[in-house]
Amino acid sequence: MGTLPVMVLFGLSFPPAFFALLAALPLFWLLRRLLQPSGLYDMIWHPALFNCALYGCLFYLVSWLFI
Repeated sequence: MGTLPVMVLFGLSFPPAFFALLAALPLFWLLRRLLQPSGLYDMIWHPALFNCALYGCLFYLVSWLFI
């Protein structure tokens, strides 16, 4: 991540990881919306922890692909 420059928008500087976090968010919402009706959340012990881990995995995937 250190090779990409910091983006400056309206005087605020953003690291490249910030844009990867933003790109992972719609993917997370879409995947969560697809998984909820499937009944998977009924078998998960702690849905909030699962959501956090799912978002972390999606962030890793997006940052690995684009950064």
